[in-house]
Amino acid sequence: MRISGYGAGFGQSSENRDRAAAFRARHSIGQRVKGRILRREQNGLYWVQVGGEELLARLEVHADPGDQLVFIVRALTPEIMLQALTAGMDAGDLPGLVQRFRSAREVFETQGAAVFTALAGTPPQSDIRREAFALALSKQPDSVQHFAKIQEYLTQINSMAIEQGAQALYEPWLLPGLRRQEMLRRAHAGGGVETALSAVDASCGGIEARFITGPAVRLSVTAERPESAGVMLVELAAVGRELLGQEPQLLGPTRHRPSALGGVLGELFGDVPAWSSGGLNTRV
Repeated sequence: MRISGYGAGFGQSSENRDRAAAFRARHSIGQRVKGRILRREQNGLYWVQVGGEELLARLEVHADPGDQLVFIVRALTPEIMLQALTAGMDAGDLPGLVQRFRSAREVFETQGAAVFTALAGTPPQSDIRREAFALALSKQPDSVQHFAKIQEYLTQINSMAIEQGAQALYEPWLLPGLRRQEMLRRAHAGGGVETALSAVDASCGGIEARFITGPAVRLSVTAERPESAGVMLVELAAVGRELLGQEPQLLGPTRHRPSALGGVLGELFGDVPAWSSGGLNTRV
């Protein structure tokens, strides 16, 4: 469902904007929420109560007032989009696993700050950084457990992603200055292998970087503030050069627009129109 009045366009009432902001603040991509059908309007739209919000939407699964449904949050921007879980849908579906991975990553990166601090000043060489990361991690028992939980979710994600010829990765030691890192590696349509990375940088905001190997190595970069991406570009190029054995051809940085999917792992979910099947689909 696309929730009516919950888009990002102009012309909305302040009440709708406030409700949308409140919903986005409390929810994240892949999260499951319970909703109860309140009533049906003459125009065919339904009022659905999700948490403390009453949402006006078109319901594409059969339901009657009083019925309770479970939805997955598929997108938060530019519109809020939920998908109804029909009977028999796997509770451990891919979006849910990605959300749990991201939650575990947030805990690890927030509570394990000392692990990242220990990598400050290390040269951009993967072996050296990996060893420094492992040593710092071993001194933080709680962080060891948090990192193990991340790897557990990645294993489950990859058991499903393999059908797409993809592999999800989390290797925070490669670029220790970034946060909310996630990586997706798969065969590229034009040949070679594409490794996509999304993260947040303190200077240039949200970023996406894509290494594509082939006869040459290409590195395309987008950043929310490309004018502040100089240091991050140097790091990315150095890591690519060291891991791939040749100087990458740099494309960008161009302006980055945050994805409604929350990061590159959201590319595993499929196209947005497919999410709307069996859900609520109305612009709020």
